Amino acid sequence: MRKAFTYIAGFFLLIVAGCKDLDTFNDNNPDRELVLASGADLISVLGGGYVSWWQAVHGEHPVVALSVSADAHGMSWGNFGAQRLGEEPRAPYNNRSTEEPDYRQVSEDPWYGCLSAVSSANDVLAALDRGVSIDNGGPQDEAVRAAAHFLRGVSWGYLGLIFDKSLLADTDTDLSAQIPFTPYTGMVDAAVAELETAIELADAVGDNFVHNYFNGLIFGDEQFGQLCHSYAARFLAQWPRTQAEAADVDWSAVLTHAEKGIDFNFSPEADGKFWTSYQRFVFAEAGQGPFWARVDQRLIAAFDPSQPARYPEVWALGEPPLANPMATSTDTRLLSDFVFLPVNNFPAERGEWHYSHYKHNRNISDPGFAGDGFSGGPMPAFLAADNALLRAEALLRLQRNAEAVAIINAGTRTTRGHLAPLNAGAGAAIVEQAIAYERAIELLGTAPMSLWFDRRRMGARQDYINVEALGGLQTGTPAQLPVPATELRIRNEAAYNYGGPLDPEGIDPVY
Repeated sequence: MRKAFTYIAGFFLLIVAGCKDLDTFNDNNPDRELVLASGADLISVLGGGYVSWWQAVHGEHPVVALSVSADAHGMSWGNFGAQRLGEEPRAPYNNRSTEEPDYRQVSEDPWYGCLSAVSSANDVLAALDRGVSIDNGGPQDEAVRAAAHFLRGVSWGYLGLIFDKSLLADTDTDLSAQIPFTPYTGMVDAAVAELETAIELADAVGDNFVHNYFNGLIFGDEQFGQLCHSYAARFLAQWPRTQAEAADVDWSAVLTHAEKGIDFNFSPEADGKFWTSYQRFVFAEAGQGPFWARVDQRLIAAFDPSQPARYPEVWALGEPPLANPMATSTDTRLLSDFVFLPVNNFPAERGEWHYSHYKHNRNISDPGFAGDGFSGGPMPAFLAADNALLRAEALLRLQRNAEAVAIINAGTRTTRGHLAPLNAGAGAAIVEQAIAYERAIELLGTAPMSLWFDRRRMGARQDYINVEALGGLQTGTPAQLPVPATELRIRNEAAYNYGGPLDPEGIDPVY
């Protein structure tokens, strides 16, 4: 069940994807001073904002569809927009308010959810500024202030990663006027600045700092600061939509943040109500059973180059069937993290390219790594390995290859995959391929939409018939989402699409 939100943020916050069953404080644009009058209000409002952000970024919308479009997973079911965003050749994302709700939610859930989270953070910061307090400006107030800046930072950051442009509103924004759109680069810059502010505030509080807005986790100032640095590194590294844009990444800044980032797995706990994730639909034997997404054949070909990167269309095109359904690999994670299934359960007429004989099984085979993504257990959202790979990639881009190789050889490539270490003098292309491989295999089912972000920036677009295991997005795949049509209608602006045959790079709006 979902309740609608109508958070104040001027004209634009027509909330359609809010906290599941969560009673919210901000219905129909009430006066902030009436709603936020006590220290307890600060905590409850901020907690609701964290849930809004979590659901917007880690829910089945948009993650499942964008994971399918990135060839991280295969799934032909019509749920969550997965079938339509997984068409081959790729179709555009049809951004129209007349579309069915489940399909519209691919763009609406992250858009309105992140904006409602920002609205909550703004309300809390405004209340603090006018004197609402827990401990009269003491460490608890400052911890709340830091947490609000973090919430704004990660919300703006994901709006920048997902959408071509968004709305940047803080406590000083005049909500009675039409707010202009900010391009995705501006959203990412604002996000990083917010995270840096959060770090400074937490450092100032020191040992008395407590952050407990992630279900099941309590962070002190050190862990909180590490998480802020890691998200800053993620946003700075993954914003580019193309290889050409990737040349503009500030890799020195990525390295600075990643070197101060997490050395632990950031994994809030599922509770079956507010804190749930897309992982229940992509893990084997998870909360929704074994019938949902499978691991895309491109990733199986990454393990075993003798496998085709695209599953043969036996029914549709009469191609020869897969000769050896069971892959083999020197990477031991193929056996430890994945489970082989001899039979496919997707209808052939919906596209045999969705077929795969493997599901992601790490939540079962690696105790403590993950739960079911719904009723209990950890929900990994940012691994220590992810931060290490961001460090390695930054060093590579800064032409410090040997240091990048050392990080890779000390990481999951050898500790979990038991692959041979890279040669210390390995060339840039080999090191880049090793990083891309680890990001695709080790981070699968953790960082939401990560392979979509990575394929669009690390490789050229590829024809759907001739995809490579670790190559770029398929030609015509949307590389960013448009402002939802429901939002554009409020502004009397025309809806537009990304992707499809008229937009092969997935970055040029089609009206």
